[in-house]
Amino acid sequence: MKVLKTVANSVGVDGEKIRWWSVEKAAREQKLDSLASRLTEIVPDISKQETSFVADEFNSFKKRMQQAFQCRMMLNLLGRLDKRDKYTVVDIGDSAGTHMLYLQHLIDDKFEGDVALDTISVNLDPVAVEKVKERGLKAVLCRAENLELNDEIDFYTSFEMIEHLHNPAIFLHNLAQKGTGKHMVITVPYLRKSRVGLHNVRAGRLQPIIAEEEHVFELSPDDWSLLFLHSGWRVVHSEIYHQYPTQIPAVSRYLQSFWQKSDFEGFWGAVLERDTSFSDSYQDWEN
Repeated sequence: MKVLKTVANSVGVDGEKIRWWSVEKAAREQKLDSLASRLTEIVPDISKQETSFVADEFNSFKKRMQQAFQCRMMLNLLGRLDKRDKYTVVDIGDSAGTHMLYLQHLIDDKFEGDVALDTISVNLDPVAVEKVKERGLKAVLCRAENLELNDEIDFYTSFEMIEHLHNPAIFLHNLAQKGTGKHMVITVPYLRKSRVGLHNVRAGRLQPIIAEEEHVFELSPDDWSLLFLHSGWRVVHSEIYHQYPTQIPAVSRYLQSFWQKSDFEGFWGAVLERDTSFSDSYQDWEN
C-alpha cells in the first residue's frame, strides 16, 4: 500500500511523474529495457518520428519502449522463419524509416552481418515518404488499401496503422490475395473492449485532420483476430505490452484505470501467417 500511496500522490502532484514511473517499471518488468538501449544506439534521435509526434523527453522515452516491443515482435517472426541470404520487408504506414533501420542492425546482430535486408516503406503522407528517402531507404507514396507490389516479399510490418483505416478488412484481404508475403507483424493499441474511435468527432473538433490523427476502429485482440482470419490471416503469436507494471495487483489496478483514461493501457502485437481458408469462403469481396 505504501507504493500505491506514493503513486497516487504523484498523480495528484504531477501526472508526468506517474507516467515516467509507470513506463520505466513496465519496461523493466517486461524485459524491454535492454532492447530499448540497443535501439537508442542505432537511432539516437527519434524526435522526427510521426508528423504529429510531440518529441518532449517523456514522449520520446515512451515511444522508444513502444518501439522496443514492436522490434521484439519482428525478432519473434524472424525466429520462426528459415534463415535466408536476404529478407525483403515492406513496412506499411512507415513514418520515418526508423523501424527499418532498427531491423537492419538487429538482423546484423542476430546473423553476425551475413544476411542482407531490402526494405520498402509505404505511407500516404508525402512528408513521411521524404523522411524515409532522406535516410537512403526505398519508399512508396500510396494508401495502404491501394498497395500493389510485384516484388517477392518475405513479410510485412505495420505498427499502429490499421486502426487508422476505414476498411482494414479490405486492406488485409488485398495483401493476402495480391501480395507475395506470407507473414506479417502488426501492433495496435490494446483495448479490452472494442469500440469505434473517432476521438476528434467525439470531441467536436471541426478542423482539418489527417489520417495519422484519427483512429477509426479500436478493437480488442479477440475481435482483431477474427477480422484477420476473415481477411486471410491467422494469428500464430501474440503479446500485450502494458504501459504499467502488472505484478503488484493494487498498483496495477490503479495504473490500469489511469492509462485507460489518459491514453491506452498498452499495445497488442500479433505475428500473422497467411491463411485464406475463411476469406476464400466469403464470396462477396470487392474487386
